[in-house]
Amino acid sequence: MRKIGGRRLDPVKTFILVLFVLMQGYLIFIKKHESLDIDVFPGTIPAPNIFIGNRIGQTFIAQRDHLVRIDVLMGTHERVNDREITFTLRERKPKNRILRRTTFNAAEVIDNRYHPVRFDPVRDSKGKEYYFLFNSPESTPDNSVCIWMNEDNIYPDGQYRYRHDPQMGDLVFRVYSRRPISKELARVVRHYSGVFGSVAVLIGVIVIFVVVQVFILLKLLDVIFKMIKD
Repeated sequence: MRKIGGRRLDPVKTFILVLFVLMQGYLIFIKKHESLDIDVFPGTIPAPNIFIGNRIGQTFIAQRDHLVRIDVLMGTHERVNDREITFTLRERKPKNRILRRTTFNAAEVIDNRYHPVRFDPVRDSKGKEYYFLFNSPESTPDNSVCIWMNEDNIYPDGQYRYRHDPQMGDLVFRVYSRRPISKELARVVRHYSGVFGSVAVLIGVIVIFVVVQVFILLKLLDVIFKMIKD
């Protein structure tokens, strides 16, 4: 039997605690989550509606590998729209080839909220230029949605495009990649100074949190095992 805090643990409790700690390590260091890389905002005006030949898009440079999701701030003009919208993701160089394409219905769009577009991860995306595009051949001026944009060029690594042509301004959008939480620690603390801006301190807090969880779980197991024996 093992001892924790001077207490003996039977094999079942030991197995449960080890499994719990391994699960925590898996969630923090191995399992990949959707993590924010690029956040372009605020919006000042709506871009032209997406219908027939009105293709609305934006170029950008991915900051991480495993590009997996793009959100755009969309508007419905406070009406119900119900036509299909096609999202296309292209890799700009060398051949402007299509990497991902998916379709959703305009009825899914919530007015003045970010609409997420998820797709299979693009593995080697870091540092490459991409072009996402929205098109809706079935939509009309009175049955179509829009994307919010900023009139100024607030995003230096890309361009807003209307009907494939570069225009002044940038769309309001977010870009996500998939990676473990452990690789997000530097981003979490980057806006803080002193000890609160230290990755080491954050790791220490995480360790303490896991230790507290272990002792809470141990107490809970004691209660459960006592109830079973009684």
